[in-house]
Amino acid sequence: MSLFSRQITIHAPADEVWEVVGRQFDRVGEWATVIPASAPDPAAPGRVDAPVPGRICQTGIRLVPRVSERIIAYDEAGRSLTYRAVGLPEFVTVARNTWRVTPLDARRAQVAFVGQFQTRGLLGRLARWVLLLQLWRSGRHLLDDLKHFVEHGTPSPRKRRQFGTATR
Repeated sequence: MSLFSRQITIHAPADEVWEVVGRQFDRVGEWATVIPASAPDPAAPGRVDAPVPGRICQTGIRLVPRVSERIIAYDEAGRSLTYRAVGLPEFVTVARNTWRVTPLDARRAQVAFVGQFQTRGLLGRLARWVLLLQLWRSGRHLLDDLKHFVEHGTPSPRKRRQFGTATR
C-alpha cells in the first residue's frame, strides 16, 4: 500500500480551519485547485455523525474524472475525519484519506493528511505510478490552497485562475 502525507501550519484558529475541512466537506471545490467542482453526494449513507456524509468531486484527472468520497470516520471534538473513494476503476482497491486539524495556539493550527492508495493487477501497476505522481503534485497545492482560503477568505490565485476570475 502506498502512503503519502502532507502538513501545513495555518494562521487561524483550529475551529475556523475545521469549519472548512470538516463541516463544509462537500465544498472542497470552492478552494482546492485539484478539485474543479464538488457537491454533496445524495447517495452517501448517513451512518457517521458528520454534517455532510459524502461528496462528489470533479477531479481533473483523466483516469478518474469523477469520484465519490464518503466519510467513514468523523470526530468533531478531535477535529479529524477519514473518507474513502468509491466507484473507482476496479484496479483501485484502496483510496482513503485522513485529515486532522490540531490547534497549535489560539491563532494557529496544523493541518495534516495521510492518504492511502492501493491498486491490483497489471493495469493497476501501470496506473498506480501515474496516479501517485498526480496525487503527490496536487497534494503540494492542496494545503496551500486551504491555507490561503482560510487565512484570506478567498480562493487562492491558482484557484481563481481555474475559475477564470483572477485579476492582474
